[in-house]
Amino acid sequence: MSQPAETVAVPTRREIPAELTWDLTPLYAAPAAWEADLARLDDLLAPVLALQGRLDSAAAVARLLDAETALDRVLEKLHTYAHLRHDEDTADDANQAREARIRARYAELAAQCAWITPELLAHPEEEIRAWMEAPELRDSRRTLLKVLRNKPHVLSAAEETLLARGAEVFTASEQTYGLLTNADLAFPDVPGPDGRPLPLTEGTYRAHLENPDRGVRKAAFETLLGGYGKLQNTFASTLSATVKTHVYVAQIRHFPSALEAALFDDQVPTAVYDGLISATHEALPAFHRYLDLRRRALGLPDLDMYDLYAPLVPACAAKVPMAEAREGVLAACAPLGADYGAALRTAFAARWIDWPENKGKRSGAYSSGCYDSPPYLLLNYHDRLDDAFTLAHELGHSLHTWLANRAQPPRMAHYPIFLAEIASTVNELLLTHHLLAQPNEPAFRAHLLNHLCDSFKGTVFRQTMFAEFERDLHRWEEAGTPLTAEFLRGRYYELNRKYYGPGLAAHPAIGHEWCRIPHFYYDFYVYKYATSFCAALVFARRLRAGAGVDAYLGLLRAGGSRDPLDAVAAAGVDLRDAGVLREAFAEFGAVLAELETALAVPEK
Repeated sequence: MSQPAETVAVPTRREIPAELTWDLTPLYAAPAAWEADLARLDDLLAPVLALQGRLDSAAAVARLLDAETALDRVLEKLHTYAHLRHDEDTADDANQAREARIRARYAELAAQCAWITPELLAHPEEEIRAWMEAPELRDSRRTLLKVLRNKPHVLSAAEETLLARGAEVFTASEQTYGLLTNADLAFPDVPGPDGRPLPLTEGTYRAHLENPDRGVRKAAFETLLGGYGKLQNTFASTLSATVKTHVYVAQIRHFPSALEAALFDDQVPTAVYDGLISATHEALPAFHRYLDLRRRALGLPDLDMYDLYAPLVPACAAKVPMAEAREGVLAACAPLGADYGAALRTAFAARWIDWPENKGKRSGAYSSGCYDSPPYLLLNYHDRLDDAFTLAHELGHSLHTWLANRAQPPRMAHYPIFLAEIASTVNELLLTHHLLAQPNEPAFRAHLLNHLCDSFKGTVFRQTMFAEFERDLHRWEEAGTPLTAEFLRGRYYELNRKYYGPGLAAHPAIGHEWCRIPHFYYDFYVYKYATSFCAALVFARRLRAGAGVDAYLGLLRAGGSRDPLDAVAAAGVDLRDAGVLREAFAEFGAVLAELETALAVPEK
């Protein structure tokens, strides 16, 4: 068994070998080509504007939507290149400027096109429905259905223009947060077990929390969250401004609450959101049982927040090189068929992936692209088993995009985030069970079972806690409660105590964790991780049994052609049924029982 990966100094972007970076030339061969496309936007906009006041027939609407699609495709391509280049080095001035320019252009164009929906809705509903039956609007039928659905929440053309012109202002607090956390905020080194300093960044933080030395874990936890805590008032200001924006937009669009506004486009009832939180509360005793098992397995008198990622089987905290992770993912995804496997090989060979961390690189991981580009992956790979799971996760997103883009026209290819996390989590679960199926030492099997429990912890329990905090953030704002740093710190700390239970000695610094969660700026995003995980459990179980492959791939190929709850139900899983959540928590209990047996840790 390989030894745990050592923490090394973070290289600069120029020090990263090209073969470990993504190849953005399919987007633009050079920045000059990006500039040339940017200069084309006015010409692409002209045929859209020429139809203002002339949307009087199916043919005219078809011409408008075709022209708008042509504009959108170039705009998305420009934005994709700009944000990928920005995220590979957020401190680079040219990258910052390029992304700022395309954001500003987006806002301008949105304002210039804000008349479209109000003009369409000026026609009687029966006339629009008649247009939808025209052959030339076959690929745009869902677009027009969504326009009709939004009618109660669409403002006048003048009001929509004003709102669109404010888009860049509305996102300013999120942009400030991103620059502060990715480019400006730095942390001092922490002492290693031998006294030598270990670099601390968002990218290395998780590795430090997995260190078998509790002193390293505690030092990293206190140093990183202490660094955020020093700027807590600034973070409270940026978060408060974002929440105010969500509430303001919901109110002027005549939604009862910010939550209902956020769920509207996906047609997700608030009962699904609230039901997730309620079901998770009911399952907390099992979660607390897992945490107590973790305490006993680590031999600790008490468990603290910085102990939640320490490996329960330290000898299995193995180094997983990139090549090994690649082969593992290919093997694990074999149940999805030869075409899926060929697309995975393309991802590796065509350099869709930006692998290692470098100075200034955006933290975390994601998949991103557009209709006319490969679906790229940003990673911060540190040769850990968790990094291999992250690779599988992000490839799930990328292959979802790849399949949808090839099966759907541009207006129906883009799928909502609600569906995205199903594809990524299925891949993670397939990798876990692939590894469990190998002839393993008992200790490594226990390690994998714990990984499954940790996946529940991170993707269901923790994300639902975030979802509850986000719901409360908006309720507090709607009730007129000032979102000060002190108020947020206290409420977040108490929520952690509720979820992690009385058996965990929560370090006071956890009260600052809300400062470092970028998802709180994403307008009710996090609950989708938990619902998707529950759906993915069902799909992955079927796929491992050789069943439901066509239904699952059909879900991926459907893209955004159906409302997400309907799309998942058509593939065989109805997330409106609370039984899906109960099934998921029952599986957590079963895995936990197997882990308890594997570890055989006595009660204390």
